[in-house]
Amino acid sequence: MATLPSLKAFGFDLKRSADLLQLTLLLLVFSVALLTGTWDLGNSRIVMYHQLVFIAAFALLQAWRVAWLPLIRDNRWILVLTLAWVVSVSVSFYTSPLNLQFLTVAQFRYAETLVHIFFFLSLYVSNQLSPLPIKKILIAIVFSNALVVVHAFLTWHFSPELNIHTHRMWFSNFPMAGHARHAGYNMLVAVLAAIGLVISSRQRRGALLATIGLMVVGSCLVWLGGRGSMLSAIIGVFVAGLVFRPKMAPFKKAAIAGAIVLSVFFAEQSSQFGFNGLGNSVARSVAAEDLNRLSSSRLAIWQDSLEKLDGHWLKGLGSQAYLLLPDKVARKTSMPHNVFVQFLLEWGVIGTLLFSALFATLLYSIACVSAQSQGQSELGLVFSASAIVVALSAHGLTDGTFYHGKASFYLALAAALCFAFTGRQNLAVTDK
Repeated sequence: MATLPSLKAFGFDLKRSADLLQLTLLLLVFSVALLTGTWDLGNSRIVMYHQLVFIAAFALLQAWRVAWLPLIRDNRWILVLTLAWVVSVSVSFYTSPLNLQFLTVAQFRYAETLVHIFFFLSLYVSNQLSPLPIKKILIAIVFSNALVVVHAFLTWHFSPELNIHTHRMWFSNFPMAGHARHAGYNMLVAVLAAIGLVISSRQRRGALLATIGLMVVGSCLVWLGGRGSMLSAIIGVFVAGLVFRPKMAPFKKAAIAGAIVLSVFFAEQSSQFGFNGLGNSVARSVAAEDLNRLSSSRLAIWQDSLEKLDGHWLKGLGSQAYLLLPDKVARKTSMPHNVFVQFLLEWGVIGTLLFSALFATLLYSIACVSAQSQGQSELGLVFSASAIVVALSAHGLTDGTFYHGKASFYLALAAALCFAFTGRQNLAVTDK
């Protein structure tokens, strides 16, 4: 009996549900980078739609293959914490003293919060059935964000608009605006992905391509001038380096170091404003007259936010509460620039403790996973994924990691990639 011809795309067999789901994920990763980096359509709602597509694809293609009872039994503690947190967040939202449950912007924030969790769970369970294509995902991250940078700089230099180099352009009409630094999340993730690809490359050609990608996205990261993004990238590399201690050939070390030096050089040559580029960021920090100014008024925002929690510490004020706080210090700011302050405002002490317990469990599990990685190629990939988790977590202490959908998207994705190296449970049956 003649067999049907195979149907393949990008190395995936589209007749296999696992391959089709993985290709869907790669396309979503590519799309998220383009949409949230190029024109900053990446408000959280756009990212949420991407996550919902993957959740729906997982439900259609793989959910029926999962032995759910063993999975639930082996993850009882996580399941209880997650359900308790969902209940807590829901109570905070529906009993909000600001009546946020009736406002569309707050309803979407509540939905996005839950979708982030279900996106991670879908990735995690999918990985139990078939390994996530971690190297292809990292390549998609670097390549798509490199395209964003090329497009942005071409627009920057060749746009017919007369005022493209003005201060106003940075905040409103630039190709990576709303606020250009919001692209820092994308570039931060892309930089760490590129470093991991250099480390894990088995051939010089692959290492060279990854180095070029690192130089492109690294230049953009420095050019954007966000101190939080640059410092978080360093923290991610430092912590992951201490845990994994990857061994690299001298040419790889030279390639990474050279790409970083060239990134700084090109970024400084392209710096146009008093608040972008590494040199200007350092100068602003040195010139700050006090700690509050050094933090770009974040200390005042945190103090003001916590004062407005008076009488509502237990349950918080509901999803998206900061945006609608009356008489807040920073009227044009949509988030308090600190994940713990934001969690306390939205979910109160109960929701914050529950989520912190979940996240601490996640970080502990990732640390345990690191001990299971074997081989230099695999070590470079798990190094990269872990560095992304650490960097985005550190970034959240001074910015809106859990407010911006793209940062939460990459955080959930990188966390799931870390678990791609664990021993898989017997949850799947063979495709017929």
